[in-house]
Amino acid sequence: MTNDTTLIILEDTTTWPQEILDYVSPNVARISQERELELAKNLQGKSWLSNIPDSIYVRAQKQLAIMLRSYAIKAYHCTRLISPDKVLQKGLLPLSLKTLAAGLKNMSTLLASPEDGVEAELELIHFVKGEDFKNQQGLVWLYLTEAQTQQYDCQDLQEFYGGRSLRAALANKRYKFYPLLKRLGAPAVIACRVQIADATDSQVEALAKLMLDHMLDDANGYPARPLMGELSVNTAVPATDIIEIQEQLQYA
Repeated sequence: MTNDTTLIILEDTTTWPQEILDYVSPNVARISQERELELAKNLQGKSWLSNIPDSIYVRAQKQLAIMLRSYAIKAYHCTRLISPDKVLQKGLLPLSLKTLAAGLKNMSTLLASPEDGVEAELELIHFVKGEDFKNQQGLVWLYLTEAQTQQYDCQDLQEFYGGRSLRAALANKRYKFYPLLKRLGAPAVIACRVQIADATDSQVEALAKLMLDHMLDDANGYPARPLMGELSVNTAVPATDIIEIQEQLQYA
């Protein structure tokens, strides 16, 4: 995967596309000046760029977003797995009623009685009718740097089997069901290759701004700031794009 010239590893600037570097380099001084003026005005609660109809800083962000859609990026999915082999065979599937039901079925092996299974299923049925599920279904959520997999929100995903959605579905009965979700599977980080074009426009634009600002900071000798971001892709990540699965230490 490291020899893939279409794969961006966000933390490794040597993998950033040359066409992006070449686009920014000739205008780095002017772009930097506009950004500094914008940042200064923002401290006063104003926007300097809102009065500039043809800002090169804004244009650069938009152009980089267009370019990035032709590339893939290395991303990380934090989860808790029962069988890593299934991910290597099937890849990462978007959230759906089917994936939630499969998670509930795995949990059912630990239930004390059939009645508990019916209770959990009713909670799931109620959840999928709500807005939270509608806003998340059909998506795979990913972090863009390995450093983020060591942060609290990612570790939270590894603590409970089934991800946030299954937990949200069972939230009303969490005292009964959450302990079971902690017993299932093992925490893991799945590194994979995802197409940037499969993310939302706003996320691609945020990634473009993040990379542009990093290039400007580097050109001006400013201290490097952490590179962090997220993508939610609207398609499955095929097994051929799974780079590796790193099983983590079990939580106490």
